[in-house]
Parts: sequence; C-alpha cells; structure tokens
Amino acid sequence: MYYLASRPEAALPVQVIRGFGTAIMHGGTTTVLAMISITLYESRPNGGPQLLLPGLLAAVVLHSGFNSLLGRPALATLATLLVLPSVIYLVFRQGERTLRDWLDADLDSNVQLLESINTGRFLDSNGGRYLQSLRARFRGEDLADMLCCLRLHGELALRAKGILLLRESGMDEPPIDAETRDRLAELAQLERAVGKAGMLALRPLMMATGKDIWQLTLLGR
Repeated sequence: MYYLASRPEAALPVQVIRGFGTAIMHGGTTTVLAMISITLYESRPNGGPQLLLPGLLAAVVLHSGFNSLLGRPALATLATLLVLPSVIYLVFRQGERTLRDWLDADLDSNVQLLESINTGRFLDSNGGRYLQSLRARFRGEDLADMLCCLRLHGELALRAKGILLLRESGMDEPPIDAETRDRLAELAQLERAVGKAGMLALRPLMMATGKDIWQLTLLGR
C-alpha cells in the first residue's frame, strides 16, 4: 500500500507483480525461518532462543536480496520464484537428514539401554550407578518403579521409532496393538507412582526430550 501511494504513476500490472512478489517473499522467508529453527531445536531441545538466530539470519539475507531489486519488481518477483523454492527444498532435505541421523543414533542408544537392563548389567553402568545414588532420596520400591519406568520408556520409544522409520520409507504403518496400549497405560501408572520428583531424577537416564515425548504421543493415537 505504501508503494502504491508513493508511486501513483506506476502501471497497475506493475503494482500487482510487486504485491505478488512481496507476498511470496514474506511467506517464503517465514517458512525458511521456521524450518531452520525447528530442525535446530529438534537436535538441541534445550538450546535456548539463540537457536533462532541462524533461521533469522537466512530470512534477513533473503529479504535484503529482494529489497535490493526494489526498482525492478518483475525481476524481484522472478528471482523470488526461482530462489525461494530451492532454499526451502534444501532446508527441508537437511531437516530430513537430521531426523534420519537422530533416529539411527537414538535407536542404538535405546537398544543398548534395554539390553543392559534385561541382562542385569545396567547397575554396573554409569546410568545404574546414578540410579543407585538416588537411594538416599527415594525408597527401594520407588527405585524399582523407576527402573521399570525406564525399561518401558525405552521399549515404547523403540516402537515409536519403528513407526517413524516406516513413515520415512513410505510404508504402511501397522495398527497400534492392545499390548502397546497396555504398556502405555502401565507407563502412565508408573509415572504417577514415581511422582514428579522421581521423573525429574530419571530425566537424565530417559533422555526425555521433546522428541521422546512426541514419540510416545504418536503411539497413543
């Protein structure tokens, strides 16, 4: 509207092209900012507001490039149509790659955790020693519930990661069976029994980031 009022002599098609390009530019830069920020926060859930800076910088660079062509609206719109989809595609591919790397790494860590619990070697690990150090703060039955909660969380996280891997491969997801729903209910019951203080103490072992919680929510659908 400002440009329309300040340049009344400009032809209507020029104004339409400029408005079209501006709309695409603002939508595209906002998308780039959101996609970069989400990708960074997925890999660093407690990273803080500074993780917004890379996406903001990319949006500012794209916006500045558009503004540098202020006097050539047709060229600015054409450049926006050519550049923004490519940038969004590259950011999307990088986000996919980050998700795939996280799935592979987290899958290995969950398998190792469950294997150590099932074979009785967990108490000899750093995680087991950490759990034993909580004896002064929690009762024995609470620690037993915490260990069961840790095992169930790992099993359900593996199940959720399997569903995500199927989605990544474009395959059909199996329906959530009754056993999985029972385990979800059991996990919720254990979390209530352990209490907020116990779950907070378990957080370093469960690696309960936003992704893990999202995985378990995915299973409950």
